[in-house]
Amino acid sequence: MKLLRETIRRIILEGPVKDSFDETWHNVDEERGEFPLDPGVAGTMHRDQLTSSFSTGAVPDAWSNSATAEEIEELFKNKRDLKRLWNEVIEANDLRSFWEGPKMRYFHSLSYYGSPSHGTDKMQTDQTDDADLQDLTAYGFFQEYDKTGNKDEMSTYGIYDGKHQIPRQQAKFGVIISGRVTIATMDDAFTESRSKASPKDIRIHASSGMPKRIMPDDDKVDSLLFEEDDIKDFGRIGECIIDNWSIEAIVCSPNMEFELKNSAKILSMQYKVPFITPKDLGVKLK
Repeated sequence: MKLLRETIRRIILEGPVKDSFDETWHNVDEERGEFPLDPGVAGTMHRDQLTSSFSTGAVPDAWSNSATAEEIEELFKNKRDLKRLWNEVIEANDLRSFWEGPKMRYFHSLSYYGSPSHGTDKMQTDQTDDADLQDLTAYGFFQEYDKTGNKDEMSTYGIYDGKHQIPRQQAKFGVIISGRVTIATMDDAFTESRSKASPKDIRIHASSGMPKRIMPDDDKVDSLLFEEDDIKDFGRIGECIIDNWSIEAIVCSPNMEFELKNSAKILSMQYKVPFITPKDLGVKLK
C-alpha cells in the first residue's frame, strides 16, 4: 500500500483541498479493509491495550466481534498514514497559518466524562470501558502537564470565529490550549484516549508523547477538514488534535460549586493564565 506523498510535494494541488486529499487517500494499490469493531471501541484504544484486550479475553461485554493481530497491525498503519497525509496536504497548501492563526481557538474539556466535581487527581491508565473513565480535576491536569511544551497530543473542540459544537455540560470546565494542529474534523473523531493506554503503550511513547489518531474508515475520512471554506461549507467544526501545546486559559462556569471554582482561580493565578467563563467562548449556559 503506497501513499503518493512524493507527488504531493511535487505538484500544486488544484481545486478544493479536500477533493485532492480524497483522491490521494483512495489512490492505493489495494483496498483498505474495514476494521471489525465499532470506531467508538477500537478508535479510542492504544495499540498494545487493544491487542492485549483480545489476547487475554479481557474485553467488555459490548464487544461482540474480535480482531486478529494482522487486522490491528493494518488498523494502526492506516491511522498513521491518514494522519501523515493530512499534515502533508496542510503543509503543501500553506494552510497551517489558518489552523494556528487568530480565527481558531481550541478548548479541552475537563468535564467530558461527567461532572468535574467527581474527577480524579491522577491520570487513569489501562482502562477499556468508557463507563469507568473519569475526568482529571484541574489540580490533576496541572500536575500532569506544564504550562507550555506538552508532548501528549490533546483532543479539543475547535472554535472557529466564535462558532463551535461544544456541548453545554462539557463546556462548564476545561482549558483553552494552543499548539500544532495535527488533524481537524467536523465530528467526534474517536481518537485514542490517554486512559486507554497500557503501561507498554506509555513506555513506547514516553519520549514523543501519546499520539491521537482518527479511525481510517470512510465516515471519519469524510469528516476531515482542511481549509476555512470547509468549515463554512459544512457549517460545523468538531474534534481537533493539538500537539506541543500550551495552556492559554482556564474555563470555569460561574455556576460551579465554590470549592471547585476557587481552586481553578488559584491555579489561574499560580500559572499566570486567564480565568474565563464558558460565555467567553460563546457558550450559553442555563
